Amino acid sequence: MNKKVGIGLAIFAGLTLFCCLGVFFYLKSTIAKITDVMAKDQVFVANVLKSTTKNWDEAEFSKFADETFNTPEKREGTRKLFLTLKKNLGPLETLGEVIPNGKSFQANNNGASKGFLITLTAKAKFEKGNGIFTVVVKNHQEKMTITSISLDPDKSAGDTSPSSNNP
Repeated sequence: MNKKVGIGLAIFAGLTLFCCLGVFFYLKSTIAKITDVMAKDQVFVANVLKSTTKNWDEAEFSKFADETFNTPEKREGTRKLFLTLKKNLGPLETLGEVIPNGKSFQANNNGASKGFLITLTAKAKFEKGNGIFTVVVKNHQEKMTITSISLDPDKSAGDTSPSSNNP
């Protein structure tokens, strides 16, 4: 092998190693950011569920809800649903661990980021039954909002409470 080929291979190997290390550190940084966002979302969802379901307060929920929930029609629907849930389930007694169960990235038509979505679940025990919350949180520029929430009966607890989906 001549000297020029050896130098070319050494440069190629160096560039390849440099690129691989760059990709490694970029992925490591990205994974750390996602993990941090998920941890913050878990705390956010736990706080929202505890404060909202204590009295099934639609006005309290609206502080944390995405703009799609805060239209007059949606707020009225949420208020009616919360009244039904308050009557059928009563206040929250205990909230289990909030667990991430999926994630996705959403972009609008021109490619600009609209936010990072994370789906979380938590078992809940109410005065009159048990349920499982499924909550989707949108993270956009350090702001967290709830874009979707549902409460289904906890079949593992033998609960037969009515379910509610996306107020």
